[in-house]
Amino acid sequence: MKDNKRFLDAMEADIMNADIPDSEKNKLMKNFLSLKEQKINLMITGATGCGKSSTINALFNAEKAKVGVGVDPETMDIEKYELDNLILWDSPGLGDGKEADNRHAKNIIKKLNERDEHGNLLIDLVLVILDGSTRDLGTSYELINSVIAPNLGEDKDKRILVAINQADMAMKGRYWNYNENKPEPQLVKFLDEKAISVQRRIKEGTGINVETIYYSAGFKEEGMEQNRPYNLSKLLYYIIKFTPKEKRLSFVENINRNEEMWKDNDDLKDYRKGIVESFGETVVECAAKGADIGENIGSIFGRAGEVAGRAIGGVVGTVVGTVVGVGKAIGRIFKPTTGSGGCYITTAVCEEYMKPDDCYELTKFRNFRDNWLKYQPDGQKLIDKYYKTAPTIVKSINKRPNRKEIYHYLNNTYLSKCLLCIEKKENEKCKILYIEMMEYLYKEQKKWTK
Repeated sequence: MKDNKRFLDAMEADIMNADIPDSEKNKLMKNFLSLKEQKINLMITGATGCGKSSTINALFNAEKAKVGVGVDPETMDIEKYELDNLILWDSPGLGDGKEADNRHAKNIIKKLNERDEHGNLLIDLVLVILDGSTRDLGTSYELINSVIAPNLGEDKDKRILVAINQADMAMKGRYWNYNENKPEPQLVKFLDEKAISVQRRIKEGTGINVETIYYSAGFKEEGMEQNRPYNLSKLLYYIIKFTPKEKRLSFVENINRNEEMWKDNDDLKDYRKGIVESFGETVVECAAKGADIGENIGSIFGRAGEVAGRAIGGVVGTVVGTVVGVGKAIGRIFKPTTGSGGCYITTAVCEEYMKPDDCYELTKFRNFRDNWLKYQPDGQKLIDKYYKTAPTIVKSINKRPNRKEIYHYLNNTYLSKCLLCIEKKENEKCKILYIEMMEYLYKEQKKWTK
């Protein structure tokens, strides 16, 4: 995919152009090349009619990759989707008759025991999909207990995820709010109990503690428009969470770009933030492994961050302009001392006042950027310049003996007034103040660096 190449090329270019010592740059590049070669192998299985195909298409829009679909010659009946470094193994479950079930079980077992060129088990994660519209899950339990669980190898709990599809049909379509595309309280209670019951049954049968969620992939016939899914962000969050860190980046460019697919979730957790954090862990723990660059990691992957942000924008939402990208998100996720939260200066000021990253002020400023400033004719240009220069400014301030006075001055002279403008919906005035603050800081920085 072209987007895959753009993301990888951008990440490589960011490393090469980073203002860091060559020795550290070489370490980053070596780690990057290793990440670039990593392949994710995800097996998706479940009984006939559980919705495997609609799930695959909803998550990864695999229909457009039909040219990469084929039957695995070693394990007949298992379809293989190759989406760059993301490889999906679509395996039939049980329930097609004794003869077919025996063949399917044998093929699944063979695939689960297959090893890659390094001697590691080929399949990274098994996603077992259950049909939420039926109470008869005996065949699915047999698949999990007798076929999958005994062949997961070590760390069984980390290599299987169970998802109950067709949550909208769990009570024959009753108690589903079709206008808001979400379950009503009666159905939520039913689904929660069903998920707990599935967990308990699997634990009793295998000894494995499985993560079990419910969702709806949305129905889609080939060539037709897909209905909007529910809890798809939650499903993707757990898939990425259960994927080895060094292999996660391949998801970035393969996620379905249709923002409608990711809108509706139970919101029990901020899945979008969790997805970004998972990618961030890969950058910090894998890309930056062994490199002595500390807090600078957040400012290195600027271009890669922009590309990743566009690729996963529908899932993670518009956080702060290009900050949704893998690289720049690190500055917010891991809270470096030079201004976390992706806001840099505003965050540094709030930290000076001992306010948390999700405080009222920062939330207002982020919403201002996300929902107004970036859509102005010069908005994106202002944001890009800010993220290019703000980290250095904050570093300069933090080195000053009067840093406290500087932050208090910025707050009293500019930021508190900006906040008042936002509250009054006087966004243009806020923008003018914002520009004045940055111009003031650019001039002051020149004095500080003399």
